[in-house]
Amino acid sequence: MVVKLVIEASRSQSGVHVERKLAFIVSGGGLIEVRGGGEPIKTTYSRGEAWLYNVNLKPGELAVQVRLVRGLKGRVRGYIAVYDSNGVEVYRVVIRKLKIRPSRGDRGYHWVVERVVEKLGLHKYLKRYKFEEKRGRQVKPSQAKR
Repeated sequence: MVVKLVIEASRSQSGVHVERKLAFIVSGGGLIEVRGGGEPIKTTYSRGEAWLYNVNLKPGELAVQVRLVRGLKGRVRGYIAVYDSNGVEVYRVVIRKLKIRPSRGDRGYHWVVERVVEKLGLHKYLKRYKFEEKRGRQVKPSQAKR
């Protein structure tokens, strides 16, 4: 299946806002950055460049789209989205106030987000980016609702 991924580096005319979009493919546990010739598209802000990539994913591969925006007072916001080989978004986290928070999807894909954060070197700047499963009361199969 084809997944559309965008790579962008742009800034506003005043230089206050800066946007960066990156794309990765997770194959066999390894992280590969999407590069090469893409189709030029319009940027979010007035200065910069952006490219659209149509990536064919094999079964079992995942695609990751990262969007980071630096706004007023140097605050960074954005998201990291994980797509499966069918092009469906399976997990998304948001980045705000130097923390990563799960937004939607299956938290079983959080290991992908952790690898991307470490590859980009964002772990140095984030207060929290790893999550442990919530440990609640264990329910025996005989007590489970039927």
